Amino acid sequence: MFKNRNDLRISLVLLLGSVFMGGCQSLDFSAEEIAWQTLHAVDVAQTLSASKDPCYVEDAFITRQIIGEQPSSTEVVLWGAGMAVGHAWVSQLLVNQDAPRWLQKTWSYATITGTGLAITTNRNEGIRLFGDNKQVNGCYAS
Repeated sequence: MFKNRNDLRISLVLLLGSVFMGGCQSLDFSAEEIAWQTLHAVDVAQTLSASKDPCYVEDAFITRQIIGEQPSSTEVVLWGAGMAVGHAWVSQLLVNQDAPRWLQKTWSYATITGTGLAITTNRNEGIRLFGDNKQVNGCYAS
């Protein structure tokens, strides 16, 4: 994806700069948005843990299409930041466009549920945040 670490650093600085310059710091997050962002941070942390373990591969279809089966830590962080900004943007767009309240709530609760299920699935598959992941049968990689 990136030819060297300098390309990555420049991309990360540009991404963060665009977030702050784009007015995201002035968003008024709802309780639902804060809940999703928190769950998303846990999901990203789990994905980071899995990315460092050669026995685990990204299994979520859409995420795998974006970051691949064995993403680097950098790719995971960029994906996580992009998803966080994108989710906040969509949530704010629904409010700004005066979307029906049921649609706003459906968006919030569906994404909270989906992310919560991803966290639970990761945990059940052996991905651990602050410790070693469970051993995978048949995997002898070190």
